[in-house]
Amino acid sequence: MEPNVSGGFHDTLVITELRGQYPNVPISADVDFAALTAGDVNPVFLTLPIGKAGVTSGNKRHYDDAFVMELERQTLNLKPVGLMGHLSNDQRSWAMPPEALHWVGATRVGELLWGKAYIVPGEHRDRINRYKAQGKAMATSIDAHADGTWDESLKAYRMDAKTLRLGQIDLAPADRAGIPDLAAVPLLTSEMDDELHAKVFVKEEEHPPLPRNSQEKPMDKLQVINEMTADDARLLPTAVRDAVVAAIPEAPEIALVSELCSTLGVNSQADLTQTVRGLVEEQTNTRKSAIRSRIIELATPDPTRTDDKAIKVGSVRAVVVEMVQARSPKDVAEVESIYNEVATSQLVGDLLKTSIKETMGPNQRVPVAGQPQQGKYFDIPQDA
Repeated sequence: MEPNVSGGFHDTLVITELRGQYPNVPISADVDFAALTAGDVNPVFLTLPIGKAGVTSGNKRHYDDAFVMELERQTLNLKPVGLMGHLSNDQRSWAMPPEALHWVGATRVGELLWGKAYIVPGEHRDRINRYKAQGKAMATSIDAHADGTWDESLKAYRMDAKTLRLGQIDLAPADRAGIPDLAAVPLLTSEMDDELHAKVFVKEEEHPPLPRNSQEKPMDKLQVINEMTADDARLLPTAVRDAVVAAIPEAPEIALVSELCSTLGVNSQADLTQTVRGLVEEQTNTRKSAIRSRIIELATPDPTRTDDKAIKVGSVRAVVVEMVQARSPKDVAEVESIYNEVATSQLVGDLLKTSIKETMGPNQRVPVAGQPQQGKYFDIPQDA
């Protein structure tokens, strides 16, 4: 066995017998649905597995989780086409037969990677419809380039996800599958517009076409809406989505923010945090300015005040102002209480005495008459 393989290959990755429900594989948002289905009065889409993690094909290629993840990414990005069968090796360089499929979506569910493809009208669609009518299984098979390294424990080539270059995802008969013990009947879905032009997926096997002589009514709009999933919301017209959003009650927080914006005189796009922070800062500065002005007012002599507790010595007055400021009064009302306490404190009294001595000079001593031959001095009190 060669240690590695490299180059083009085609391999049937997954054909599985499914007894449960098929997943809803949404059409990629970047697909132009109108252009894709132009002229097709009844667009039909096929859903089948296109990859599986941890599986080894009959061609001894092993596909791990990383490989299937890369296959999903490339399917969504490249939106490959598909044929009924593969091109032969000698046709690869020049042949361009009509496409049977256009892959428009992919979804991973567990180990399985599911794909959705638009089936081109005509012979290919008729053939697939007959397969479905007979309950015949079909296989999906990739046509790609990739490298693989032989893994003795797997007895297969482990395919390298980093080297994958996806070409096509084709259909193949189940009896030619690389994994013959697995099979799947294709799920066909149709895309239709209701009166609101909302695109809704309708599973044909759940809602088969009614006989022409049937008196039953076709599925009504309410039934279609009730069967929609969250994935289908993106297909609703903008006007419908806007109406749904408008019907949702406004959250109290939104009303509160709107009221706050109105009160502050700013629009709804303004940075409320920055606006409120600026208002708080402005309010704080105003309060600090008012407090300091009141301290200076109390400390400055004013002949019009009857209860004047001002500090007449300018140098001491400045110290008193700073001492009151340092006590951090919380508002103007608290300033007077702190000021009275500071102005009558022992420290301020000592500062005033020292300042007066420095200004007036030392106490004067005046001699008075005393006993003969002895001098006598008395301190004469000075006005403060």
